[in-house]
Amino acid sequence: MRIASVKTLVFPIRNWLGIVVYDPEEGQIRLLTLRPGSNQDEPIECELSSCELDNAPPYEALSYFWGTNQNTRVISLHGSTFRVREDLYNALRRLRQLQTSRILWVDFICIDQSNQAEIYNQISQLGDICAKAESVAVYLGEATTATDQAMDYLMQIKEGGTSQIPPGSVDDLILEGFQDILSRPWFQRAWILQDAFNARAAVLHCGSKAVCSKTMIHVSELLLGKIDPLSQQVLNLMPGFRRDDQAASKFQLYDLLQRFQHAKATDQRDKIYALLGMVDFGYSKSVILPDYSMSQKDLMRAVIANLCFCESSSVPEPPYDTIKEFLANLDPIDNEILKKIFETSLDIDLSSLLRHGSRYIRIERSLVEAASRNKTKGDEMVGILLRAIGQEKSASLTPPGASPVF
Repeated sequence: MRIASVKTLVFPIRNWLGIVVYDPEEGQIRLLTLRPGSNQDEPIECELSSCELDNAPPYEALSYFWGTNQNTRVISLHGSTFRVREDLYNALRRLRQLQTSRILWVDFICIDQSNQAEIYNQISQLGDICAKAESVAVYLGEATTATDQAMDYLMQIKEGGTSQIPPGSVDDLILEGFQDILSRPWFQRAWILQDAFNARAAVLHCGSKAVCSKTMIHVSELLLGKIDPLSQQVLNLMPGFRRDDQAASKFQLYDLLQRFQHAKATDQRDKIYALLGMVDFGYSKSVILPDYSMSQKDLMRAVIANLCFCESSSVPEPPYDTIKEFLANLDPIDNEILKKIFETSLDIDLSSLLRHGSRYIRIERSLVEAASRNKTKGDEMVGILLRAIGQEKSASLTPPGASPVF
């Protein structure tokens, strides 16, 4: 049985926040066993175990907004006091079952938050952790009268076996509840994106009520364009919109940067790092990995190098102070940056850049002149650029309906 691969935390390796924990080996994760409780006020009791990710027992991954409320609540972890933020406490309280234990992966508890090396290691596995979970449990927060009404409405749709919103008018309180649900902070955060993207199945919890993502996506049919654009994009990532339980197709980095540039993150570098689990790096020469020793400027350079199929050393310092400002100026990439790259790069793959970068570069004569000054690949680059310009001019003469190169 697969559960035999789980190791109970019986051998103290180090003391983390007063709790004895097992030091996970490479390729391992911790899982949290949430013990049952007969009522909401009963103390929350949990245990940690470790297992190989590729041989884990069935588990669910919890996705939630950490919250700005610094207040903490106490849970019991291996019989010892362990403090968690109130949002996580409420999530565990709502997910706890009456008679059976529930196995969860919960980032704040399953990752040693005092160990930076472990955090980096686990961040690189987040996509796989969610993809290999039986389901992703999304906790949106506590309920209101309106959200309860809205969730009840969706549960009726699911029970009726229909994939469509029932005809007829919808009560204003239900519409208010839907707008509340889709305005919850979870939908605005950068780090939840790959949770939604990688989930084989997802269940959204609001207070004591829950519906699957396949049902929740029908809310857009009711709100008729009144959904926040970022919330709609998150719904579009989830199972039931783009696919059922099959693996999702990954994206080019540029597409994700444009689509989710307004997602919120406490550390601005996470506006990029949180997207990496959804990126198809087969389109590029370089792979970006989360590295919190990297400055915002250096991370901008790494992104530009990825988009431009060149080495980071040829990318000049971007003229932006923050990641937010940088992301707002990627359409197109500043030609002053491109000119420096074209002039100095020793390893640029210009053909790939022109093939995949048509949405974020603008070929101008100044770039041809910069390429002509490249001492290593100048002649080759000029030839490629001139052919591209010729194709662009030819495309401008094509009949209506034809697709231009740039």
